[in-house]
Amino acid sequence: MLVLADRNFLSWSLARDVLATGAHILWRASASFTLRPLRVLPGGTWLAELKPPRKSDGPPVTVRVIEYTVHTTAEGDGGESSSEVFCLVTDLLDIEEYPALDLACCYPERWGCETVIGHHKTDMGQGQPVLRSKDPEGVAQEMRALFAVCQAICRIAGAGADAMGIPPDRISFPHALQAAAGTAAASPSP
Repeated sequence: MLVLADRNFLSWSLARDVLATGAHILWRASASFTLRPLRVLPGGTWLAELKPPRKSDGPPVTVRVIEYTVHTTAEGDGGESSSEVFCLVTDLLDIEEYPALDLACCYPERWGCETVIGHHKTDMGQGQPVLRSKDPEGVAQEMRALFAVCQAICRIAGAGADAMGIPPDRISFPHALQAAAGTAAASPSP
């Protein structure tokens, strides 16, 4: 399992706790987070250590640091612009097995997860508490159901976009949800 996280989550203690579960990390470091290079690796990535607050807290965590910018070209502009510098930290140290480009391309995947969770919170919850369960097992069951419904709506919207020959991101999730709810409400009971 690879755990992706934004720049506000990087810390020695949280990384240590996640790594103790057997999962791997690919986390963004904020510009103010200090990482000192221990050794530069082929390809331009480098090793650093996440240090504990006190030496008595435990050993440092060795991580690999991947820095990059995203270059874009605006349509009709012909010019190129660059994003801010992204700094990713991972415990996947093997540069052959885990190339920096693959990891950099993987990082934006977390935005898809955040979008789905945002749909649960704002679109599907309609201002109501999204999760009603009072125990972990019930919360997990509700989350699986919400993910399944969200995926079904996205698939239906994708099929509709395909049929119309338009990009899927032109379909509004709230409108697709409203259409699905209206269709389900209008269907006769079995």
